[in-house]
Amino acid sequence: MKVLFVTNMYPTAERPSFGIFVARQAAALREAGVDVAVEPIAGHRRQPDYFLARRRIAAAVRRERPDLIHCHYGYSPIAAAFQGLPFVVTLCGDDLNGESDGAGDIRFKSRLGIVVSQAFAARAARVIVVSNAMQSLLWAHTRARSEVLPYGIDDRLFSMGSRSEARRRLGLSEDGLVLSFVNSCRQRTKRLDVARATAAELVRRGVATHLLVADDVPADDMPWYYRAANCLIMTSEREGTPNCVLESLACGVPVVSVPIGDLSMIVDAPARGRVVPRDPAVLADTVLELCASSPVPAPGLLPARFRADTITSRLVELYREILAQ
Repeated sequence: MKVLFVTNMYPTAERPSFGIFVARQAAALREAGVDVAVEPIAGHRRQPDYFLARRRIAAAVRRERPDLIHCHYGYSPIAAAFQGLPFVVTLCGDDLNGESDGAGDIRFKSRLGIVVSQAFAARAARVIVVSNAMQSLLWAHTRARSEVLPYGIDDRLFSMGSRSEARRRLGLSEDGLVLSFVNSCRQRTKRLDVARATAAELVRRGVATHLLVADDVPADDMPWYYRAANCLIMTSEREGTPNCVLESLACGVPVVSVPIGDLSMIVDAPARGRVVPRDPAVLADTVLELCASSPVPAPGLLPARFRADTITSRLVELYREILAQ
């Protein structure tokens, strides 16, 4: 079986972590015996490339002779549809949720993008979404052909380790609380301001606290940013199933999050963390309570359904189901 990935997110020399989860999914499928070719589009070429890339994708189809195409992100089918092959699309977040305007609404341009994503999803052989919340947003006839299948977490890479060693590697004090914030500092919707306010509230209360921000960190170094922390703090306005939450749990580190996406279904046990309102004082209270009840990393926090091997097995089955039709 051969699959062509068409994606607007894929690591480059300049941005080695950009779309790393797509690259990891391709690698996991190859380990499972699937021949995967990858054709990146848009990205640094910007949005016109969704249309300009159609010739490149057609050439890739002739060259690679795939059995089907797997598009990543809702706009990618603009380039990959109508190639005479069935295609799957994974909707990743903003393509279906929309991009926040920073004032509690969605940008007008993003609203148009949602319609594009929905329209092409309606033509797909199968639609994958990364959260139950996103699935509920699909048009009804598309929802019937959809499946919730987040990007899986490689628990060989993201695993428990020494907190002391992690802090030494990152030049952090072994004393005090460390809150890990794993998100882009450039996107206002990730609400770094709320995470900073939470850390400041803890300091105001006399608790030595360091907010460890991981942005553009080399992918293979990321486990140390989780292991160094007492907990991960998630303050975004919109998410699906954030990979950083799953990676943190795989490293044995619990999560304090605001109620977004499927977080309440993931953080579903006290050992995994807490989901509370987006209020720095409440978040600070919760961090203290969680760290008192879970002072050391704990094994088995990542639910098995999010492991890369589980996701990969289901994805291979899904491809076979499509090709059998």
